[in-house]
Amino acid sequence: MEIRHLQHFVALSEEGSFTRAAQRMHIVQSGLSASIKELELELGSRLVERTTRRVALTETGRLFLEHARATLTALESGITAVRSQDGVVRGRLHLGILQSLGPYLELPLLLKRFRAAYPEVEIAVRALSTVSIPALVGSGDVDLSFHALVNRTEWPGLQVIPYAQDSLVAICPLHHPQRSAKSVRLEALAQGTFVDLTPDRALRRVVDQMFAEHHIKRNTVFEVSDVQTALQFVENSLGVAVVPSALARSLAGSRRILSLKISNQAPRPPRWRIAILRRSRQKSLPGKSTVDLFLEALTAMPRVPKTVSGR
Repeated sequence: MEIRHLQHFVALSEEGSFTRAAQRMHIVQSGLSASIKELELELGSRLVERTTRRVALTETGRLFLEHARATLTALESGITAVRSQDGVVRGRLHLGILQSLGPYLELPLLLKRFRAAYPEVEIAVRALSTVSIPALVGSGDVDLSFHALVNRTEWPGLQVIPYAQDSLVAICPLHHPQRSAKSVRLEALAQGTFVDLTPDRALRRVVDQMFAEHHIKRNTVFEVSDVQTALQFVENSLGVAVVPSALARSLAGSRRILSLKISNQAPRPPRWRIAILRRSRQKSLPGKSTVDLFLEALTAMPRVPKTVSGR
């Protein structure tokens, strides 16, 4: 078994197509197909199901994918350690981010500073869905990712670093009946129509949890995939929404919306929590990894906003 077999298999699993995977690996499609067959013969098991439209992993393929990614990650760490002996930091930093990270971190400025300090590090940034983050970090496909904590806070083999926590607030159009108040109860808020994110989004799950804990049903009329669209719907008087306070503050000045504190006390509304996920580091590895260096650069950044804390 050769390293190229693992690289080709991982590329195929991520692209779901022999054509796209071959283009990504800069080889001809027949060469990629031959490489996968060689790997299957050596393992004695079929790894992929080939159809006319796409390629899907078998159950064995999904199992082997975790090990293939971990092997390539370990190899990359070894290469980085050797190449860094001359004092020049090399390697990669594959970073996962959330759609709602902006109010808490000036990521472009952080990446600019990091790239200036470590120009030989290959940087890649991907916006990820919350449900996929732990597996991608655990497999080594992503080196570090920001992650919204909803129900689970621990994963085997992963280090969870608290980064920010924030309260939830209601956002309403300017003519909302509660516009003269500074706060609103969930019971009053639920009397109107709601603009919610789709059920797969972490913020939606937190909001669902809050209403369920208070035994209150709300009328979700609109489901959208991103917060910006939700804010546009609220601005145009199509309903109300619940979002983290930092996000509401960052956008209230540019939109015709108002932000109201949620006044329910018992049970206390859940908080919006963002953590950083990374693989648990092996103590035997010498020196600092690119993830360690990125976390140092992150710590040196001013918090945005300063009133939001959790680290």
